[in-house]
Amino acid sequence: MKRPYKILLILTGALVLTVVVIAANVSRSRSQVRGVEADIRYGSTPRLVEGQTVVDSVLAACPQLPTMLVREVDRDEVAVAAEQVSYLKDVSVAVSVSGRVVVKAVQRRPVARLFYGGREYYFDSEGAVMPASKVGECNVLVAGGDFTEPLRVDSLNSQMLSLVKVANYLDKEKKYGRLIDQIYVERDGDVMMAPKIGDHVIELGDAENLDEKFSNLLAFYQKGMPRAGWNTYSRISLKFRGQVVCTKEKR
Repeated sequence: MKRPYKILLILTGALVLTVVVIAANVSRSRSQVRGVEADIRYGSTPRLVEGQTVVDSVLAACPQLPTMLVREVDRDEVAVAAEQVSYLKDVSVAVSVSGRVVVKAVQRRPVARLFYGGREYYFDSEGAVMPASKVGECNVLVAGGDFTEPLRVDSLNSQMLSLVKVANYLDKEKKYGRLIDQIYVERDGDVMMAPKIGDHVIELGDAENLDEKFSNLLAFYQKGMPRAGWNTYSRISLKFRGQVVCTKEKR
């Protein structure tokens, strides 16, 4: 076959394919929505929310959705409804070839379990707060405090910001995270910690200079504690720059 004819055949095929695709899209846009589904990526995090919960949230906010035509679907409105499920982030909405509205999202990964005002929550690395799940649970750091304000999920107070900063640091720096079981913020903003080994408490102070503070703690654990004994001290303070101040256990 001569080259001009090959080129003409290719162009004709591309044109036909384009027409078919356009016709299919037009036909699909005029068809009725055939349902709603959720496609959630969980990664390595235990499942905290089921897809049906997301579908229910969408249908509660957009009850007319199942009776709409595909072209009438407001994807932004559907995404906003899905985002009301606090376990989700990176929400997007698409309509499948079969006419199903598909909500795609990523489940948030908690870095701490939070006890606040007698209720239980999780928060992730971005400080997003989500309620304790009835579906599953995560084995993460425990956080609490002597909180002076009600919890707001849209604007975290200074106490919560300190907890989020420390929890993120311990999540990132695994060698330190393996040492700590709980974190607690005092009314004045100082952060206290309970280690996984020993009966003492660790006074971290504010959530600044964390590299230095935790480096000092690890060095003390490796060199000082073996000589003194793990039950010698009731409190270890890291508040002061370049120092580890210990309070002996009262006998």
